[in-house]
Amino acid sequence: MAPLAPELALALATVSSDIALVISSDGVIQNVSVCDAKLTEATSDWVGRHWSDTVTKESRAKVDQLLEEACTAGLTRRREVSLLSHSGADIPMAYSAIRLGQGGPLIAAGRDMRAIAAIQQHFIQSQQEMEQSYWARRQAESRYRLLFQVATDGVLVVDALTMQVVDANQAATCLFGLPLESLVGLDAAQGFDPTSQPAFGELLTSTRTTGLPAEIRARVAGSAALVAVSATPFRADNALLLMVRVRPSDALIQQDPAQFVEQTQDAVVITDSSGGILMCNPAFARLCEGGGAVQLKGRQIDAVLTGLAPYLPQLISEAQRRGLTGPLPVALESPAISVEVVATMLDEGDQACIGLTLRTLRPSTLSTEGIDGELALELSQLTARLGEVKLTELVLSATQVIERHFLKVAFERANGDSERAARVLGLPVSVLERQLIELGLQPAQGAGGAAPSGFLN
Repeated sequence: MAPLAPELALALATVSSDIALVISSDGVIQNVSVCDAKLTEATSDWVGRHWSDTVTKESRAKVDQLLEEACTAGLTRRREVSLLSHSGADIPMAYSAIRLGQGGPLIAAGRDMRAIAAIQQHFIQSQQEMEQSYWARRQAESRYRLLFQVATDGVLVVDALTMQVVDANQAATCLFGLPLESLVGLDAAQGFDPTSQPAFGELLTSTRTTGLPAEIRARVAGSAALVAVSATPFRADNALLLMVRVRPSDALIQQDPAQFVEQTQDAVVITDSSGGILMCNPAFARLCEGGGAVQLKGRQIDAVLTGLAPYLPQLISEAQRRGLTGPLPVALESPAISVEVVATMLDEGDQACIGLTLRTLRPSTLSTEGIDGELALELSQLTARLGEVKLTELVLSATQVIERHFLKVAFERANGDSERAARVLGLPVSVLERQLIELGLQPAQGAGGAAPSGFLN
């Protein structure tokens, strides 16, 4: 059949392949038959060339294997190679070869793989896009979940040895129905239903001994509300504390974290330990007036919110030391509004983060009704001076009077203890002391820890 090799090659190319070659036993192409016009240009100068010269450098070894296998076995398995093209784009081709008789020529039949390669490439790209979309969605869900946690979780800081509450945030006071002063010093287990107290005690003990975070489901005392309770250990001032987060399970089921984070009016942001922004919600981005969350990522929070800088180091250090701090009223300069800042420590992987919520303080109408006599008298005296002095001076004097009043009440409630007074006011101790100095005040020390009688100029 050797004399019929060109006709056989043409028949193969026409019936079952895109290209067929008649090749001598030493690998030189003697005849080329193609049925695809797209291959005509690429194969126009192949006759007389060695078969391996028609493929890319990476495919030459495969051509040599085809020649050797055809000469020894008479028939080869299919191998995929890349053809050289005058247009510069390599053409994927699948070749198999057969020998026509002992010492006769070879016929190599090839199938153009460009369509299949295009489908494979499209499949790979689609798969990559799906994976990217999946991970982007997972990252977004994780980000929303963390911001939701910062904005809504009740947080208790518990002494790991005594199991007593050291501090709590506003969400915790609402959840347990107790004011902060009642929560502080309380056995943490008492906030939960008696049926849940053994599991809660085991959670704290396990977290304290293993040093690993854990989570349970429990019920709040006096309520049927089911909550998710997690405990994370951390050290502060050489003391072991437990960060206990309480999250209503029903709220998580009913409320989509992404929707909450997108729609809440409270600005929520998570920073690293130096104040660099890691993530934030749209409300925070609007507050900064400096672009969206993507543009803010990596910037320093005190640079985008001027007026926060004097308080930021104390907020971060207090959150790291005590677990949480605030609410702290801060007058921002740009935008010119007053906000209430709460900072909470977070453990996000290997990096210690700080979660902050900033709630805009709404101005309210001041009335002397219900105010104690001393404060009402001072405000009345200021009102009597209306028209005699400028409004700005009156406002400044009224602010100082109200500040003095609240400082006095806070120290009375704290029995003269500066740290407790700072917690009542939602201020770091250093900020409280600075305000006392600025107002020219000092707390009158009561004997034996009794409540101070007042303030001395």
